[in-house]
Amino acid sequence: METIISFLQTVPNTVLIAIGIALRLWVGMRRFNRRGIGGLQHFSSYFVGLATLFVEFLVKWTANILIVWGLYRALF
Repeated sequence: METIISFLQTVPNTVLIAIGIALRLWVGMRRFNRRGIGGLQHFSSYFVGLATLFVEFLVKWTANILIVWGLYRALF
């Protein structure tokens, strides 16, 4: 955990924000491309859908944390 925090403290703010935005765009693009004619997301099975949505949820929140961390460091 300390290595992650020390890494985040050495990375420039703009890189943190850019990585966070890129991750959010990647998750959004995957969700958009998975939609069918009716606008619903399609998965091959329930468990694949559950695992996919959980991983995307974690990546999205990681991206949010990176963006907020970068903005906080830039402003204060």
